[in-house]
Amino acid sequence: MQYNGTRRYFEKHPNHVAVAWNGLNGTRRVFMDAAKDAGAKTLFFELGPFPGRITVDTAGVNFANSLPREAASYKSWLVQSKVDPNDWRALGTRIKQRTPNKPPAPTASLPPLTDPFIFAPLQVPGDSQLRLFGGNFRTVDSFVEALVGSAKALPDGWHLRLKEHPSTPPFVADRLREAQTAIYLDNTTDTFAQVAASRGVLTINSSVGLEAMFFDKPVLACGQCFWAIPGMADTAPDQTTLTRSLANAADWSFDAETRNAVMSFLDQIYYPADVPGNAHTPQLIRDRLEKTGAFRFLAQLPAVTA
Repeated sequence: MQYNGTRRYFEKHPNHVAVAWNGLNGTRRVFMDAAKDAGAKTLFFELGPFPGRITVDTAGVNFANSLPREAASYKSWLVQSKVDPNDWRALGTRIKQRTPNKPPAPTASLPPLTDPFIFAPLQVPGDSQLRLFGGNFRTVDSFVEALVGSAKALPDGWHLRLKEHPSTPPFVADRLREAQTAIYLDNTTDTFAQVAASRGVLTINSSVGLEAMFFDKPVLACGQCFWAIPGMADTAPDQTTLTRSLANAADWSFDAETRNAVMSFLDQIYYPADVPGNAHTPQLIRDRLEKTGAFRFLAQLPAVTA
């Protein structure tokens, strides 16, 4: 009934725009799907992964957004924009870990942060990022199981370091007590202190993967991430690939030119700041809807299928 009513509305008002916060679940998903099917334009809003920024996208949020999945478009934009390719790094000074709901229990017998390790920040169980875009790892439990199995492939002297999301009840410690491999849980050390000390970051599709780029860390994404494009980050969509990637952890790398281009676009254009109080907001919205201005390159791209 909600779908049919919404679709009829937008069929009668084809020039109206459907707007929703997030729009991935429940009645908001029904509303936006019906508007799209009626041929109406849509705008999806969501908190951005950068401090003080939001997402404004015509197709969706997270992996469902409209951004290109290759580096060439971003590199072309950067050349034309004449933006300093290092300006995006200023955002990194404002990144902080989320405050936990309660102080985590200390973990004993952890190897020092000076040892070589891969850091895997865990996500909120049941989060839509996992359910919709987790690929073969749609639950935290399945991801931890895969990590326990694949950690055996790490080079000698390396370990895998996990941290549970600060807003979730702890459960991983019990599972790791049975693990006969170099995998540890560290809920007490600051998230970004672990990122900074690590040799690389491993995630399903947490925003920490994107934030790790401010620390010049290689990133391996196991789920669907719009930013997991060649040069920006590597991917491991299944356990076989994950095991192979961990075996070659010492060789993880990234392309600095690609990262500069993508991160510059996200900083300068895609994630706007102070939308309610910004005099440029009407034009910003119009450019997204009409694929004009800094968004004109999206008009030449094939539609992204989430």
